[in-house]
Amino acid sequence: MNAATSTTDQTPASGDIPLLSRHLREATARVHEEAEHSTFMADLLGGRSGREAFVALTEQLWFVYSALEETVDARADHPLLAPLHDPRLRRRGALERDLRSLRGDAWRAGLAARSATGEYARRIRDCADEPARLVAHHYTRYLGDLSGGQVIPPLLARHYGLTDGVDFYRFDGIEKTKPYKDAYRAALDALPLDATGREVAAAEAVEAFRLNTAMFEELGRAA
Repeated sequence: MNAATSTTDQTPASGDIPLLSRHLREATARVHEEAEHSTFMADLLGGRSGREAFVALTEQLWFVYSALEETVDARADHPLLAPLHDPRLRRRGALERDLRSLRGDAWRAGLAARSATGEYARRIRDCADEPARLVAHHYTRYLGDLSGGQVIPPLLARHYGLTDGVDFYRFDGIEKTKPYKDAYRAALDALPLDATGREVAAAEAVEAFRLNTAMFEELGRAA
C-alpha cells in the first residue's frame, strides 16, 4: 500500500499539522515563482511574442487537461477528490472551443504533445492510484487558473488583439473567483490526510510546477 492510499482515512491532529492549503502554498513558493517568470510566459504576456506562441501554449494545455480531467473523473468518488470535484472547473471543453477558434475545425489534425508536455501528462496519469498526488495536480492547475490565469486575457487583448480563443480563462458558473477559491482551500484543508499524506501532496505539487516550467521552456525554445 502506497503512502497516499494509506493516509486517506486519517484525520490530521489539530494544532500540530499545518493547513494543507498553507503547506502547499509554502512548499511551492519558489517553483511557483519560477513558472510565473519563465522566459516564455514573460515574453508572451509582455507583448514580445506573438499569436502563434499563444496558440502553441493552448495546444499543449489541451494534452495536460485531457490527462487531468480523465484521471480525476475516474477517481471522482474517492474521499480525497470528491470534495474538490466540480464540473465548473473543467477546462478541456473550453480549450477545444479555443483551438477551433484559433485553428479552425481541423485543429486536432497533426496536433501532438511536445516532449515536456508528454512527460507532464504521463505524470498526471501515473497518479491515478495515488489520490494524494492527484490532489496536488488538481490544486496547482485549477487554483492557478482562478488566480494568475485571470490576468492573462486582458494582456493578450492589449498586445495581440486576441479577444477570441480565450474561453479557457473564463469559468462559466463561477461568478466571483475569490469566494470560490476560499471555499476550495477550505475543502483542501478538510481532506482526510495525515502528515505523511500531506508531504506526498506537497512533493507532487512541487513536481507539477517543475513539469509546467519545463513545458514553458520547451515552448520557448520552439518560438
